[in-house]
Amino acid sequence: MKGRIGHLDDWVAETPESIAARLESARSAQAQARRTMGIMSIISMMMLIASYNAYLSYDTTWILDLPQNELAGGSTVAGVLTDQALKDWAASRSVQVPLLGIRTSVDDAPVLGTATLLVLAFWLVLLTRRENHTVGLLLRDTDTEPPEDDEAESPGHGPSYSSGQRWLIFHTIASNSVFITCDRSLAPVQSLDPKCSASTSANGGFTAWMSERAYAFLSRFFFDFPVIVSSIVFGLDRWSYFEPDAFTVGAQTPGVGSAFFWFSMVVFFVCWIPLVMCCRRSRLYSEATGRVLKEYGTRLRADLLRHQPNARRERFTQPAISRIGG
Repeated sequence: MKGRIGHLDDWVAETPESIAARLESARSAQAQARRTMGIMSIISMMMLIASYNAYLSYDTTWILDLPQNELAGGSTVAGVLTDQALKDWAASRSVQVPLLGIRTSVDDAPVLGTATLLVLAFWLVLLTRRENHTVGLLLRDTDTEPPEDDEAESPGHGPSYSSGQRWLIFHTIASNSVFITCDRSLAPVQSLDPKCSASTSANGGFTAWMSERAYAFLSRFFFDFPVIVSSIVFGLDRWSYFEPDAFTVGAQTPGVGSAFFWFSMVVFFVCWIPLVMCCRRSRLYSEATGRVLKEYGTRLRADLLRHQPNARRERFTQPAISRIGG
């Protein structure tokens, strides 16, 4: 069939059930994004801890300062403890992943760790994109003023959603998100009086400004954390090539003559550059979703202020979409 398909507004086929399904999809996308961010943070911490133990810990300095021809003294307490400390330090240079049934060395962390973070970053981009599109389109389609009378829709403009329905949609999305909020502040809710909280934040001055900046930093931190950690781990790995190696005779320095020096560098940058791009794109999707949600909440509150006489009646109205809350 040839021909151009005309534009079709979303509200033509919209029903309370479809709104409920879309809202559930948004909650699912938010949950998956939180889970993926948590996994990436855990992997990053494992890489950072393993690298610190291998290159910067007290045990590393102590072992490298031991005379190279000295072995632990047989039956003495000091000898036994030295033997065990050497074994523990050697074991700390490996990271075991029981879920995958693998064990990897800290020397491979810049390559294997960054590659793992890259795969998860690809997944995170898809999740944040899905979250942005699902939430953004849902908010856009339900951003209508509440009906003035009992009519469910206006001719030519699709259905009008009540304040209760829009309130449910807004708070369902906001309450299921960690990185999206309309109040960019770390101020705690410590009073039941909203006017008291508003006056406190308004008179905060520099404190309120610092609280907002701190939240902005925290909201971006977990998107940038894998990139920062992989860079630190790579830097420590490069530095280790110019330090004595306890596993070689005479604690020799590998230097740039090691064949793995250049190979691991190339592989790292092949994985690290797209990792940076994916983490940045995920953060931009998340921030865009936050801006849309904030705009939706601002319009909703403005509509509620204009229709305050009807607020009490709508409060006791049971909208069809509220069935998903059960």
